[in-house]
Amino acid sequence: MTLSELQSKIKSASDRMRADDNTKNALKYLEQLTWLLFLKVFDSLEENRELVAEIDGTTYRPLIRREFRWATWARNRDLTGDALIEFVTEQLLPYLRELSGSSRAERVGAIFGEIRTVMKSGYSLKEVVNIVDSIDFHALDNHHAMSVIYESLLAQTADAGWSGEFYTPRPVVEAMVRIVNPTLGETVYDPCSGSAGFLVGSAEHMAPDTKTTEQRATFNSKTFFGQESGEIAALVGTMNLILHGVEDPQVVRRNTLEQDARNVAPSQQFSVILTNPPFGGTENPQVQQNFPSKSAATELLFLQHCMAKLRDGGRAAIVLPDGILYRTETAFSTVRRRLINEFNVTAIVRLPTGVFPTAPDTRTNIIFFGKNGRTETIRYYQVPAPPGKRSYSKTNPITADVLKGAEAWLTEGMADDCAWEVAYDALVESGFDLDIPWPNAALVTGADTAGERIEGLHTRLGVMVELTQALATAHSSMERFPLAEARPIGDWVVEAGPRAGDQLPERYVGVSNTGGLAPFKGKTAKDTSRYRELRPGDFVYNPMRVNVGSIALCRREDEAGWVSPDYVVFRLADDTPFDEEYLLMFLKSEQGRAEIERESRGAVRRRLYFDGVKKLNVPVPGDRESWSALIASFASIRRHLRELPTAAFGALAAFESAVFDTDRESSSNS
Repeated sequence: MTLSELQSKIKSASDRMRADDNTKNALKYLEQLTWLLFLKVFDSLEENRELVAEIDGTTYRPLIRREFRWATWARNRDLTGDALIEFVTEQLLPYLRELSGSSRAERVGAIFGEIRTVMKSGYSLKEVVNIVDSIDFHALDNHHAMSVIYESLLAQTADAGWSGEFYTPRPVVEAMVRIVNPTLGETVYDPCSGSAGFLVGSAEHMAPDTKTTEQRATFNSKTFFGQESGEIAALVGTMNLILHGVEDPQVVRRNTLEQDARNVAPSQQFSVILTNPPFGGTENPQVQQNFPSKSAATELLFLQHCMAKLRDGGRAAIVLPDGILYRTETAFSTVRRRLINEFNVTAIVRLPTGVFPTAPDTRTNIIFFGKNGRTETIRYYQVPAPPGKRSYSKTNPITADVLKGAEAWLTEGMADDCAWEVAYDALVESGFDLDIPWPNAALVTGADTAGERIEGLHTRLGVMVELTQALATAHSSMERFPLAEARPIGDWVVEAGPRAGDQLPERYVGVSNTGGLAPFKGKTAKDTSRYRELRPGDFVYNPMRVNVGSIALCRREDEAGWVSPDYVVFRLADDTPFDEEYLLMFLKSEQGRAEIERESRGAVRRRLYFDGVKKLNVPVPGDRESWSALIASFASIRRHLRELPTAAFGALAAFESAVFDTDRESSSNS
């Protein structure tokens, strides 16, 4: 039986239940169908265990008594109508609720303790039971069968308030699990577990190493943890784990975002987090109070929850939309800064559209990070779109082969044309904007990539629109960026730039009028002893041209070097109430240049030396985080503006090739 045939049967059963008075409501018939499916699949597993025991010459005692097993009552042709309803309500469900004697039995009992829905018509129920009984779960070699069922049900019940929920395709789940590599003895957590696809994938990944009785006990009840706010989703997830050998999964029904993420005890943290949270939704102000950075965006709240729940030395992989990478609102900018500086972001896998068929236009990313120090270098990977197409779809889903390149790059360091790296210093310079496009896209101009290139340009333009809208919002509410009274910065600046002395400078650096640092190409003095050393974090300027913008900030090691002995070099003290980027922006603004002009001295050629710098009046930002986010948005826009021409001309060239491709008609018909 194929998954499409399975989906067809599920739809047929759903149609019959919608006609019943007790199960007209979507949530009611979902509950009814879910527990029937569970009993059918559970019975299939029990049959397998009995068969294996018989082959091994041992005895297996089924958990459920024979008269209550699916094969006994569901296939009894005479049990129908009122008799069937009476058996289910008066005998079957009460028996299942009282199961005990082992963790496995108690967990099944707990599941049925929540079941209340039974169809009104025993004849209609018999029809549904027969449809479920016709499903051959032995022939479904797919551990995501329950997830596919769940997705099919959700697609039928968009009006049930479940919009935005969708399961993660099996190839994506399995690649994420292999890359993160959870091992027995670690705890695995999904804060929005749904049908438990990530927990099931992790269980199957660990199962081969579970051999002893002690290991089995750990595997069963101390390894897999999930939270899910939806009643039916939590039920399906628990059932799914039990059906895949986890006898006592720790899945709790609760709204994850209602937990306080500001102070999480180590005992409440986990070794591994794998999740695909709902995004695009909003949360109320009361829930937002539970997070260090308040936002209505659910994706940002779930990211903060995962950061708080990750144990020291732990690893996480989370699916998030593009906006997380570049949005410049204060909360987004602050969380990204924290993620980069307090966690080790090891990789970002960029997925094309259509990977999630129920959200075909959503561009997503898989972010991998650990709690083991600051980010140093991020490995990026652009998963290619299908040849000649813009995106994946239900009829052309993503496959495991497509993700092999990303997996090889992230686990073994084997790079291909879709792989690249970005260093920490470059992230700082971009204002912690993580929306780094595939640099090799400009090198690919074949006709078969036209759709992908045009889609990339469309995305770049969309990002620019979002960023400029954020600036427009900021401009219309300037009260969000308060400024205290301007004060001389003498107490906050320290002269830097030690002289070379006996050292022989290896790299000379100059400052342009636009404020950039670049290797000095002129002729240096014979005596280099007075040249000044420039280090990351230092400001440097030409005293005679600072009034026209000849001032720069050294941000990275590759910008460091030695500057003219006549230049001034200084840096900020540790207790300064603003950061380097804020001061640089002020000094290059009209107000900053007016201050520089006021403190410059000289009758013929005005100059500003370090003593003058200390007298400059600089307004102190009232809300440092808001200002940092605003400045980061400027950096993001500048970077995206630089990339747009390349993206535009590359897309145009690919489209021109596609126009003259004589094989396109035949290839489209093949």
